Amino acid sequence: MKKRMLTGLLLAFAVSGAAWAQGKSVIDLNRSFAEQRKTVMADLESDKYREISLEQKSSVVAALNRIQSKLGSADDVSRLHENDRVAVMNDQSQINTILTQAAADSRLVCRREKTIGSNLPQNNCLTVAERARLKLRAQDDTVRAQQRIGQSQK
Repeated sequence: MKKRMLTGLLLAFAVSGAAWAQGKSVIDLNRSFAEQRKTVMADLESDKYREISLEQKSSVVAALNRIQSKLGSADDVSRLHENDRVAVMNDQSQINTILTQAAADSRLVCRREKTIGSNLPQNNCLTVAERARLKLRAQDDTVRAQQRIGQSQK
C-alpha cells in the first residue's frame, strides 16, 4: 500500500515537473480563446488524450464552457470583473492540469523485447498509463498468490 502511494506521488511530481519544465500550457488566455477551445475539443476527440477518463473529459468541457460564458464574444480577460477573472483563471488551471496529465499518460512508449520461447525481439508499444496498469496488476496478482500460498500452509 505504501509503495502504491509513493509511486503515485512520484508520478504526480514527475508529471508536474515535466509540465513546468516545458513552460507551456494547453490554454493560454493571452491568445484567442475561441481558437484554443476548438483545438482542445478536436484533440479530446482524437488519440492525443486517449488516457483521459470520461469524468476528466466532461470536467474539461464544462470548464471550457464556463470560460466561454464568462468571456462572451470578447477574448480579453482584463475586461472581466475581478471575481469572474479569478474564476476564469481557476478554470484555465484546471484544464491545463487535467490535459497535461492526460497527455503524459497517453504518451506511447515502444520497447524491443524478447518473447518467451523466441530469440527474436518484437516491438511492444504501450502508453505510459497502460504500462503502469499492467505493473500494478502484476504486483496485485503476486500479492494475492503469496496470500493464497500462506493460507494453504496453515
